[in-house]
Amino acid sequence: MRLGAGIGGALTLASLLDACANGSGSIAPTPPPGSTVIRALLFDQVGYDPTVLQALANKFRSLHDDKVFVAIETAHYRELYESVLAAGLSKPAPYDVVALDQVWVPEFANRKELLSLKDQIPDDARSDLMPSLLDAFSYNGTNWAMPHVLNVQSLYYNRNQLKTAGFNAPPKTLEDWYAQMTALRRRVTPYTDSWAQDEGLVSDFVRLTAQFGGDLFDAGGKPQLLQQPAQRAAAFMRQLIDEHLVRAEIAASNEPDAMRAFLSGGVSFTTNWNFVWGAMNDPVYSQIIGQGAVAPIPAASSTGKPAASVSGFLGLGVLANSAHPDLAVAWLRYLTSPEVQAQQTGELPIWTSLQNSADVRKANPQVDVFLSNLANARPRPKLIHYVESSSVLQRHLHDLVLGSATPARAMSDAQAELLALQARFGS
Repeated sequence: MRLGAGIGGALTLASLLDACANGSGSIAPTPPPGSTVIRALLFDQVGYDPTVLQALANKFRSLHDDKVFVAIETAHYRELYESVLAAGLSKPAPYDVVALDQVWVPEFANRKELLSLKDQIPDDARSDLMPSLLDAFSYNGTNWAMPHVLNVQSLYYNRNQLKTAGFNAPPKTLEDWYAQMTALRRRVTPYTDSWAQDEGLVSDFVRLTAQFGGDLFDAGGKPQLLQQPAQRAAAFMRQLIDEHLVRAEIAASNEPDAMRAFLSGGVSFTTNWNFVWGAMNDPVYSQIIGQGAVAPIPAASSTGKPAASVSGFLGLGVLANSAHPDLAVAWLRYLTSPEVQAQQTGELPIWTSLQNSADVRKANPQVDVFLSNLANARPRPKLIHYVESSSVLQRHLHDLVLGSATPARAMSDAQAELLALQARFGS
């Protein structure tokens, strides 16, 4: 399960946690007779609260003289991928606008299931977006989705626990982080993360490899698991487990589990998506009110980098077989517009001008921490066979976590399988 929500707001967090149990569904009323219906399929774990989405749909309807109705459905991460895959093959598509993980774009674009947005994003909008955001949703030089939710991993830490162990600041380098975890071990479990066999494990390994200065794949899509950064990342994972610096349950832990362990005071550190920020000082979820803080994720000193993270950007695309492509693009543009995002101060906006605005900085005084992680975030690889490659990585990384494979063996076996996949897909 892949998660990430706003940098503030318990409503979003509540819907995220509820989504883990309740399944997908619809949040829109029945459209009136005679209206043009735009159907949107969105993530149920992330983004705007359902009540906010419905209010925005109502506003969009009023902007079109009540003649356009937006029907919103939601689905879990795994279900969403399968639903978009199937919808893109139907004529006309059962949905018009769909939420997309950035790593799905190459596959869906290669299958010709998405409408090109190359001419739908004007120059003034492009100039207000970080190039990495647009690139995340591009394939073969064309934009296929609009960025919507800026998920990025950050380091969350318990400042009281660090102070008790003699540290007045979070770690600046990976070496500092290891030293702090070692010192904390006498008092509390230092660290937890999402190392269950799931997409979160791949995200964490992309980030760990980045902390050692590398990537899992090169620009041509060839795996690099036998190179030093990935090898060091794999060995570090195993070292943390063997030295009891992580929770014993880490092999079964996903992102919400890691957040709960941190919010309970049971661990001093976790790396996680933006939604943890909105929960740290909410008494409904947190037992560490006033103790939690956020920092850049430290990189190894040899990299010379101030941070190393991983992106989990979520976007909105229009299915190529949409019955109403122009209105679908209009809804997508409205939902991601600066005017709408300016009202959602609990989210990290996609627009650079809003990120630097007084309102966003007042709502989130730590915005520069998130932006530092964002600027130093590595993407998961752009592959038309990403889902299959992720499955390979998940399996071998989890063997490493369980101890059924050494780091070297896990990397070697994964490399061989990934090379075979690349040869089969021709990329």
